[in-house]
Amino acid sequence: MSAALRSFEAQWRARSADALQPIREQAMQRFLKLGLPKLSDETWRYTDLRSVAARSFEAAPCEARGAIDPNASLSLVDAAQHATTVVMINGCPSLKADTSVINGIEISGIKELSRVDPKSMARFFPPATDADQRRWVLLNTALFIDGLYLKITRQVKEPLIILHVSTGERAHEAAHPRIIIDAAPGSSATIIEHHVSHGDIAPLNNSNTHISLGKDAQLEHYRVYATGADASHLDSLDIHQAHGSHCKQFTIALGGGLVRSSLEAHLNQPGASLDSYSLLMGHDDRHVDCVNIVTHAAPDTRSRQTARAIAGDVSRVIFNSKVIVNAGAAGSDSQQSCRGLLLSPGAEIDTRPQLEIHADEVKCAHGATTGRLDPDMLFYLLSRGLDRETAQSLLVFAFLADVLTGMSVSSARAAIENALISQLPDSQILRKFR
Repeated sequence: MSAALRSFEAQWRARSADALQPIREQAMQRFLKLGLPKLSDETWRYTDLRSVAARSFEAAPCEARGAIDPNASLSLVDAAQHATTVVMINGCPSLKADTSVINGIEISGIKELSRVDPKSMARFFPPATDADQRRWVLLNTALFIDGLYLKITRQVKEPLIILHVSTGERAHEAAHPRIIIDAAPGSSATIIEHHVSHGDIAPLNNSNTHISLGKDAQLEHYRVYATGADASHLDSLDIHQAHGSHCKQFTIALGGGLVRSSLEAHLNQPGASLDSYSLLMGHDDRHVDCVNIVTHAAPDTRSRQTARAIAGDVSRVIFNSKVIVNAGAAGSDSQQSCRGLLLSPGAEIDTRPQLEIHADEVKCAHGATTGRLDPDMLFYLLSRGLDRETAQSLLVFAFLADVLTGMSVSSARAAIENALISQLPDSQILRKFR
């Protein structure tokens, strides 16, 4: 066993049993059997976790040193939108005793709800699997302390923000945030998960979000990583969609030293559709690894994956996507598009779109390109009288817009644009053209 594996097992043995104990036991035993992912594992071939495996971890505290501003996430929303923020500190929700409904969304702690109705909660914990992309989900299932259960029962106009605060007291701490979003048939909402750091020490963050969309439900979901340069974040998102449901999902990597973001979507019934957008920003020596796996399990389902990756300095950015069309899923329609932009000679971008098709009469396409700024487009702008510096800045800004234009929360888009521009060369010029 590695040092990390031994420490996670010690944490498990020190825990008290709860209503989810059979599920936790199965997950932990499977995790200990399989171990941490290695470079030889299919979805981890670009991310080396040996430095993580060599560390011993203890549970991160559920409280932070010093006051945390609950409005820290308001930079992502306009005050006129009346958005509400729910704070989670290292995966532990900060809920008031009288809080049960926020902006039309029923909200509960997973720990308490599991005690009251364990059978209902169990359906949001899929059986343990040997798949390498699920290793950290197994550990999250075993060790998460508490989490948030959101029940969307109607059409909700105001966004709800979940502010994930990562904060530590000692080095080598680990947190396991858990979110469950359950959208009833015909409901709709916008949920923004905003990951930030507090203080000088950031624990290893192993988070999981489970989304279940009922018939004709609609959800717009954001994952925004804005932690510090020393933070390591392993995040997993599971989406299960019923008949006619639609999910629009945005994954935005603004910060963190090591960010591993995964998405597994299951289009389980006819008419389900997914639009996935990923904006992956690398600078300094940051490592950003994004893995998307979309399964078309029913006829007449639709998926679109759009990724834009930018890498500067000596950073590395990976987008690894796969579409699986099951037997019997005729009429499935999928597209994968990833474009990478290199800003320095020492940067690296790896893209790997894949198709696995087991049905006839489907429409599937994928494409990936990586390079520097288009010389023809640069020449066109220069021929119109722009100087080279301005022309290059405008092309970089246009490159980002493909992912951000679909955001319905305009203030979130503006805030994300500002944060991205501040990390790019010629940021002052770019701000003039926003």
